[in-house]
Amino acid sequence: MIEILDYSMIWNALSPNLQTQLQLEIFQEIDSTNQYALNSSHPYLACLAEYQTQGRGRQGKHWISPLGSGLCLSLKYRYSQQHFPLVGLNLALAMTIAKVLRDLGAVEVGVKWPNDIGWRQCKLAGLLLETRLSSIGYDVVLGIGLNLNMPKDVKIDQAWTDLQTVLGHSISRNMVASLLIEQGMKMLQNYPQTHFTKFLAEWDAFDLLKSKKIQVIMPTNRLIGIASGIDDSGALRLQVGETQLPIYYGEASICAADTE
Repeated sequence: MIEILDYSMIWNALSPNLQTQLQLEIFQEIDSTNQYALNSSHPYLACLAEYQTQGRGRQGKHWISPLGSGLCLSLKYRYSQQHFPLVGLNLALAMTIAKVLRDLGAVEVGVKWPNDIGWRQCKLAGLLLETRLSSIGYDVVLGIGLNLNMPKDVKIDQAWTDLQTVLGHSISRNMVASLLIEQGMKMLQNYPQTHFTKFLAEWDAFDLLKSKKIQVIMPTNRLIGIASGIDDSGALRLQVGETQLPIYYGEASICAADTE
């Protein structure tokens, strides 16, 4: 049975402080919640949709989420100016989302660099971070696609799971939505003061690639090596032979022989 997104349930679960500034919008159908948030005039926005016709993932991929089976959520936060480094922001946001899911009981959930949420080598959620600079501020939009209760016959080109499978029981979409909005907006608000330093020390506890033999596909290159954590800029440290390389952009996956 599909639980419909309910404005009142989500709104009433948010803290009074957040309610004073947040605009919450829920659509039955939309092309892309991220695109809507980027184009919106509201400086602080949470946008949800039951179904996206053009949901976007990283590297131009299409995000697949059948009607009512997950959460399609975008959070927008407008800064008066970009007076802080953006490096590591995507990882900090991914860790924030993973913490919410762990608090719900998904204790093995972690982050696959650069910003996928996974469980036992299966993808549970994906994040897409987009920014826009204008004369009135610097907008950061975080798109969150979370699998909650997916039809088992959905065809996705990688191993995937959903939160109901991870937890072993059903869970309210509206409750999860309110928690993600609350913690995601709080993190975006505080990031200019904390930067990535606060999150770097915790990375090992969330790193799903740690010490694994991985393949990293980049626009013009492909590398295979051992994942050795990240540096203070959020770059992946890849050990290739005797050389450790910083990887700033790419798609990482665990090599088949190293999966468990």
